[in-house]
Amino acid sequence: MDGVKLDYTMFDENIAANGGPGDWLGVNPFDPNYRVNPYPGINALREADPVNLTPVNTWRINRFDDIQTVLRSAKTSQTLANGLSPGFDPLDKRGSFLEFVLNKDGEEHARLRQMIVRSLNMKTVRAMEGSVIETVDEVMKKALADGGLDIIKDLAMVVPSRMVCAIMGIPEEDREMFDRLTALRTNGFFGRFLPLEVQQQLRQAGIDIADYFEKLVAKRRKSLGDDLVSQLIISADQDGIIPDEQLAVQAIGVIVAGFETTIGLIGNGCRALIEHPDQLALFREDTSRVNAVIDEGLRYDAPIHFIWRVLTEPLQLGEKLLPKDAVLWLHMASGNHDPLRFDDPEKFNIQRERNTNVSFGGGAHFCLGNQLARMEARHSFTQLAERTKNLKINPGEIVWSPSFFRVMGNYPVTFS
Repeated sequence: MDGVKLDYTMFDENIAANGGPGDWLGVNPFDPNYRVNPYPGINALREADPVNLTPVNTWRINRFDDIQTVLRSAKTSQTLANGLSPGFDPLDKRGSFLEFVLNKDGEEHARLRQMIVRSLNMKTVRAMEGSVIETVDEVMKKALADGGLDIIKDLAMVVPSRMVCAIMGIPEEDREMFDRLTALRTNGFFGRFLPLEVQQQLRQAGIDIADYFEKLVAKRRKSLGDDLVSQLIISADQDGIIPDEQLAVQAIGVIVAGFETTIGLIGNGCRALIEHPDQLALFREDTSRVNAVIDEGLRYDAPIHFIWRVLTEPLQLGEKLLPKDAVLWLHMASGNHDPLRFDDPEKFNIQRERNTNVSFGGGAHFCLGNQLARMEARHSFTQLAERTKNLKINPGEIVWSPSFFRVMGNYPVTFS
């Protein structure tokens, strides 16, 4: 398998902890072909080496129960002992996620998370629900008139894009720019491991999006509105002085973490339903089971395959003792297909019981925007099922998003 050529000298701090580079064992997430159909390789990896040391000196944790152990009880940090992120490109500084709540621990994480929660909560979700329903209705009316649509470009991108821009107070004419920039910025979570060309695109996207949001924060300080940026300013002022640059980073992080992943949630979920017509028929019989469809879609084909943690104390997982400072990649895509946790895990089954997957993470860093993403998916799935018949996939090769996540760039279908 052709993979990204990596200079392992970049990862000296992990070599000392882990004893040298390991093996991809046929599952290299940086390989361009990985996203096409990764699950056969993922399943083989989990059976062959459930706690696997990779060539970039990170430990992939592949079993569901081991992932839960790390999330619930292991002593971990988001950063290395030197304060840097194990995955971020150190030269990616403007708009960097280093100051984002996701990359913080302890009291600072709790303070930033509470600031965002006060601004992005169920009240926000309820306020946006009418707009989501209208947006999906508009998409479906046009699609029915046209006899089809591209699930990604016409639905899965449009819904979260409009909602995020509305929540942030971003003008409609800037939406296309954010579609592009946010996809590129998702590479920042593992930018350190990517080719130079991708890193350069990532850095430039960081500069562009930071410029935009720092100006937006300054504008909102002069005239507060009802948007999330204004609410972040109000919330931050309750806690004391937070630099505008850090407020901008929190807004950028919310967009990047929540936008591209919701495209994946809606797009991958629609694909699973369409490619399993027996399950789509069950859903059409009773669309009130939409939450079960969302849970199974997240389990079956989650947009995020890895999250990371750094051990602050040694951890025993099975036969392996992982040292302090070891970098862990929690392989959620593998855990969600673990047969020790899920019966017949390769089957897409919306009637599945005991479907507690790990696609939104867990512990202190459980996904902040999960309720908003679920709400957008709920209306997208329901209207697609209720308003279409004779769904057929248009032939053609799937193009993948430029993001690091497993998100399609197109998926055209026809229907009546």
